[in-house]
Amino acid sequence: MYDLIIRNARIVDGTGMPAYHSHVGIKDGKIVKIAPLITEEAEQTIDAKGLTLTPGFIDSHSHDDFIMETVPGLAHKLEQGITADITGMCGHSMAPLSLEFETEGKRVYDTLCAKGVVKDQPTRKDFSTYIRALPDAFGPSPAFHIGHGTVRTAVMGFAQRKPTPAEMDGMKAYVRDAMEAGALGISFGLIYNPGVFSDTDECRELCKVAAEYGGDVTIHMRNENDSLIQSVQTVIDVVRETGIRCVISHHKVVKPRNWGKSVQTLEMIDKAVAEGLDIFLDQYPYTASSTGLSSELPKEYLAKDKADLFKAMKDPSERKKIVEIMCAGASLEERFGNLMIGGSLSHPELSGLMIPEAAKVHGKDEGETFLDVLLDDDLSTSEIKFGMCEEDVERIMTYPRTMIGTDGLWFPGAIGAHPRAFASFPRVLGRYVRERRVMTFEEAIRRMTSMPAAVYGFRSKGLVREGYDADLCLLDPETIIDKADYKNWNARCDGLKHVIIAGEVVVTDSVWNGKLNGRKLLRNW
Repeated sequence: MYDLIIRNARIVDGTGMPAYHSHVGIKDGKIVKIAPLITEEAEQTIDAKGLTLTPGFIDSHSHDDFIMETVPGLAHKLEQGITADITGMCGHSMAPLSLEFETEGKRVYDTLCAKGVVKDQPTRKDFSTYIRALPDAFGPSPAFHIGHGTVRTAVMGFAQRKPTPAEMDGMKAYVRDAMEAGALGISFGLIYNPGVFSDTDECRELCKVAAEYGGDVTIHMRNENDSLIQSVQTVIDVVRETGIRCVISHHKVVKPRNWGKSVQTLEMIDKAVAEGLDIFLDQYPYTASSTGLSSELPKEYLAKDKADLFKAMKDPSERKKIVEIMCAGASLEERFGNLMIGGSLSHPELSGLMIPEAAKVHGKDEGETFLDVLLDDDLSTSEIKFGMCEEDVERIMTYPRTMIGTDGLWFPGAIGAHPRAFASFPRVLGRYVRERRVMTFEEAIRRMTSMPAAVYGFRSKGLVREGYDADLCLLDPETIIDKADYKNWNARCDGLKHVIIAGEVVVTDSVWNGKLNGRKLLRNW
């Protein structure tokens, strides 16, 4: 007897090949039979007539490690079809956290909208201790990267210099510990504190450690606007010199004067791949990005002690200097005109407003409003930043080595967030596949399933195939669509009938039922 039989399904299996119709028998969390006829009985049967069965979606770029100890269900991911979650991106992971630089380490989390999330330093002293201390069960199954910025903070704090040989050895030791504990690889966030103070030599040396274990590197590049081409070239050079597999995080082209440069960046990546380098991309399907609003501060101020930073942000002459550095000759409207306050706990009336709009409500100019909100929120304000065009988004989306990710940044109690955390996967299938026809449904499913499974080494996930894990989505391709937007940011999608993890239904009609069937995905080196 089967545990579950899905009958009359139109199967899009994750390979990119055309759909076919069949029944699927599931036992002990595995797909054990796919056949036009299954006569055996099952404890549960789902009639999938009129629906399409796909592999469960794999979020190739996630920050859910910030919240999954507090909210292990991660319903916002399950309810858009995500069954596996690649975490620890953009140089930020939940370990290591050293005693020497504990204050600095906790501050990084606070400024990324996860205020107070790190309370127990002993469980985070290194990555292996952190992994062992995690719960056993989650909603989607999480996998992990170790963040370079977190490692650098643990060894050097916010030092604005090259590491000494001893400090480099300390960082390498942390990376080795993480790789041996089951991390997928190392991530970099080269626009964030303290990654912004590292150089290419430092990145190269740490990539070599991850590469020794067959690990990967994911890179939030140093620049995604005026210096985009140089940033892509630097990534290619590091991959060439280390041999590591690389994923360029949330590849995008920012600012109107740079729009169209994706033609050149994708040509560069094509040439590198033809050379034998292993480079992939991930992308969220929006023209606006999101991160902590504090990331807009000049890097020399971000590296200050928090007390000194706050003192500067409160001093009239220093406030003026901060805004002048940020504007670099541009007007306040030009500098702040594309920024939305994603969520402000101290100023809920400003959440969802562009900063020029917020300034009118606040009664001060844009620069003063920006600094006031950050101070009142203790740096935890989130931002939504507009600056991309649809042509680049679609060009990157259709590039054959691009995977889909949410890059969602959300925390319990938030009163605002980027809708990508809740709606990225239905948005691709509804708006870009069905409405805009930028790619076939089968190809989009491949980008969401077998492709990230192959890139990140999940040998039993990503396909509807006998012997594979029964992590599946049952949906209506004609109605699936995102409902969340920048105002109604956490709305559930339409068209998702069931999500199945380990052979059990965990979501019905886009609503999670409370089951925690996900398990940690650790690489066995």
